Amino acid sequence: MSDECLFCKIANGEVPSSLVFEDDISMAFMDIFPINRGHCLLIPKKHYVNLLDIDLDLLGVMSKRLAVLTRKVFNSLEPAGILNAITNGEGAGQEVFHLHFHIIPREPDDAFVTRMMPGTRGEMAPREELDKLAQLISEADPQITDIT
Repeated sequence: MSDECLFCKIANGEVPSSLVFEDDISMAFMDIFPINRGHCLLIPKKHYVNLLDIDLDLLGVMSKRLAVLTRKVFNSLEPAGILNAITNGEGAGQEVFHLHFHIIPREPDDAFVTRMMPGTRGEMAPREELDKLAQLISEADPQITDIT
């Protein structure tokens, strides 16, 4: 637990939340600044900054919980779709530095923009460049030694 972390305080019961579910390793609660009605968050109770430092076995468990929560949101609210999102680091828009998964119900006419808008994609990348990047990423060590 991090003494300054809002989500650690929620997990520890120091800060109230609208709880969806809780077990020994995770909890889900409603986002207090929802993008859309039904927007909730799933967190591990143990403090991890983001996907770059979480134990991979725990991530497997969290993925199952994410799938269950996504289905529960879908079945209860019947949105047109659901966005699952994780931000990893300030540059990606992470605001609370405790790993959390967003479950956001979506409708075709909602105001939240996550779709690739016309003109936002670049030119089609050359296959040779894509192959080189795929090789580089494939050979990289998945372990992070320093995330600061």
